[in-house]
Amino acid sequence: MLTIRLSTTMTAAEIAPLWPGIVGCLEKYCRRFAEEESVAHILQQCAEGRRQLWIVTDESGRVILTPVTEIVTIDATGKKQLLLAEVGGERLAECMPLLLHIEEWAAREHGATEAQLVGRKGWKRLMEPLGYRETAVIWRKGL
Repeated sequence: MLTIRLSTTMTAAEIAPLWPGIVGCLEKYCRRFAEEESVAHILQQCAEGRRQLWIVTDESGRVILTPVTEIVTIDATGKKQLLLAEVGGERLAECMPLLLHIEEWAAREHGATEAQLVGRKGWKRLMEPLGYRETAVIWRKGL
């Protein structure tokens, strides 16, 4: 059975033995996006309360996934949005149903009315069954 917890709801004693797994998952993400993100930056943003670190553990208590979220407010409308910012680890497809816990938390605790993920086209097969739909494609060019 997989479990998900928000790191800010955990004590230092609970989170301490999980640090190697947490850092390992974040490193896996950052290797893929080395020009855009670093483990230190993610952890700093989470420590400052700007982002949220979620910890998914497996049946043995091992950290297998570290979703990172952010609650943003759209300036023009004031709408609160859950931004699914980063995720690193393994067993992603198996963990997708846990996204519901994050969505419920964002709505309950922050009044979020929408969730957004910016990701590769491969996310489509994981997100559509959960009710997400593609609304844009991001094109990028180095200058």
